[in-house]
Amino acid sequence: MLKNHRYKLLVSAGQLISIMTIVLLVACGPAGTESGRDGWTDVSAGVSSSTATVPPADDLEVEEDAASIADQGAAVTFHSGLEVAPGSQEVDANGLPVGFTSEGFAFRGDPQAPIVMEEFSDYQCPFCNRFVQETLPSLETNQIAKGEVVLVYYDFPLSSIHPQAPAAHEAAYCAGEEGAAAYWAMHDALFANLNGWAGQSNTTDLFTGYAGEIGLDVEQFRTCLESGQFAARVQQGSSIGAARGVTSTPSFFINGQALTGAQPLETFTQAIETVSSGGQLTSAQQPSEPPQPGVVPTPAAFSDDYAAAMGDPQAPVTIVEFTDYQCPYCARHAEQTLPQLIQQYIDSGEVYYVIKDFPIESIHPLARSAAGAARCAGEQDSYWQMHDELFARQPLWANGAHADSNAAFGRIAAELGLDPATFEACLQSGRQDARVEANFVEGRSLGVNATPTFYINGYPVPGAQPLEIFDLAIGLAKEDRLSEAYVQEPEPDPSQPVDVSLGDAPRVGDADAPVVIVEYTDFQCPYCSRHFQQTYPQILKNFVETGRVLYVFKDFPLTNIHPQAMIAAEAARCADDQGAYLRMHDMLFARQGEWSGRGDAAEIFTGFASELNLDTDIFASCLESHRHQAGIMADLDEGARLGIRGTPGFFINGHFLSGAQPYQVFEQTVTELAAQTE
Repeated sequence: MLKNHRYKLLVSAGQLISIMTIVLLVACGPAGTESGRDGWTDVSAGVSSSTATVPPADDLEVEEDAASIADQGAAVTFHSGLEVAPGSQEVDANGLPVGFTSEGFAFRGDPQAPIVMEEFSDYQCPFCNRFVQETLPSLETNQIAKGEVVLVYYDFPLSSIHPQAPAAHEAAYCAGEEGAAAYWAMHDALFANLNGWAGQSNTTDLFTGYAGEIGLDVEQFRTCLESGQFAARVQQGSSIGAARGVTSTPSFFINGQALTGAQPLETFTQAIETVSSGGQLTSAQQPSEPPQPGVVPTPAAFSDDYAAAMGDPQAPVTIVEFTDYQCPYCARHAEQTLPQLIQQYIDSGEVYYVIKDFPIESIHPLARSAAGAARCAGEQDSYWQMHDELFARQPLWANGAHADSNAAFGRIAAELGLDPATFEACLQSGRQDARVEANFVEGRSLGVNATPTFYINGYPVPGAQPLEIFDLAIGLAKEDRLSEAYVQEPEPDPSQPVDVSLGDAPRVGDADAPVVIVEYTDFQCPYCSRHFQQTYPQILKNFVETGRVLYVFKDFPLTNIHPQAMIAAEAARCADDQGAYLRMHDMLFARQGEWSGRGDAAEIFTGFASELNLDTDIFASCLESHRHQAGIMADLDEGARLGIRGTPGFFINGHFLSGAQPYQVFEQTVTELAAQTE
């Protein structure tokens, strides 16, 4: 299962004000099991290079390729420990020895070299490209050509941010069908032409063109690429890397010692010398290169072939969904989220919604038949009706045999008023199969490996995400700012305290307490509510009431995903005008379900004020005037500057603590910090 990523989302409210999260993953994947996570969370991607994680080795089913690169026979093991496939060695156009390991991975250099440098790389990664263009040529001349180093190339495509990378890795292996020299020629061509194929949907044509330019049999190459016969080999490389702790590209191992990032030549030269002399690479020898910016995915382009579409084709936002009718997460999206998207965005002309098929037959053997059934219904102008029924009745048809599922499809068609004979003839003819397969191949070329996967104006959003994520992404896409959602930002360093101004923020506890906790909160945030319900009462009882903690409240309403959060923060401050901040604070969280998502939240909050025996006229007037918005925005800006990018966020004596942590974390931190003041 892919790992979630943190992205910086800049939400406009007259200025860039808040940092939040999007994303990944609730999806069905092809790795032999269904994978998924509810909700969304705040986790990070990429620092000094393109970063993501891939499934650990145990989660991948790696099969033998239909056609092996290496000749059959026993592998040859050199004193370097490198096992070479027999018959695979040759010399490339630059006069360098090349070949394949016994596992099928390409190497460049003398397999008897005393230094084995293993590279885990991604053909679409700009930092990998920098290594190939700027550093590798000198390494080839100075170390590889002299027999000092042999380079072994492992696949590690980060498909969540580089959707065309897996297909590029397969292209290299398809070139390798004609030998190791052809593999490396394609390797070099892919990096040299990165800007020409990244983000394109017709990568098969482009890669075939490169194959022709380097003198390969283009028909054989295309057949290989379209068959996907080397997908397992690429997965195997990712699995090996993950098992060894690789999380970013490029990553290297020099005789087993790790060196990460597209470092300058001097760093590699020094590292090779250190390892050659029997030394160990220490943290001091690791490069001091500054962190690279986060990697923004290349927007994908799509073919005109799709299963169905709804909405205005001229809408400012296009959502393309790759779906699998047997996938339970796709069903959840279809039943829970899509109706809301239709009501709020598609019917209003803001979103054009496109369905493409991606049946993952390895875990959903009836998905392709279901996709065909939906398309056959589409021939009678009933695609969307069949789409809805297939997902609604998924348990009824998804657990039987093909014949049983086809019979179920026929019954659904009859209930929808379709002509049974025409539908059955379409189903039996298989005339929609080629179009389903074309969508599947297109998805694979883009890096889709799980369902549902969405592309919003070309930017990937994997998984059955809640409506709030779509709200956020659509809002950014309409402003042509969706790329900003993928810009990585570092978290505050919890070991380095910062000064947090308390100002006149609401608070509870002894002003002279040795420990100050400042919470940045969002009244509509479910994690803030969890903190309020589970952890905050224990902090009050054990630390605030005993005089050890002063607890301060600041606002951080994330209005793009929590539209009532701002008015709720205003309600708390309007109650504070009458000396009732804490009572309103507690009521807003305790009864979050009553007002969250409601258009009449202001009226509900006035009702809360009445229950608290406040002057409701003054309270209502305060809400209507929005006089506290400037103060709330000041908190929001302050939190953003301090590095808050999700709620709840805390500073304990200036030390950052992110998220709704369990009480034990606060207990340990408060105890340690209080002891330092004694």
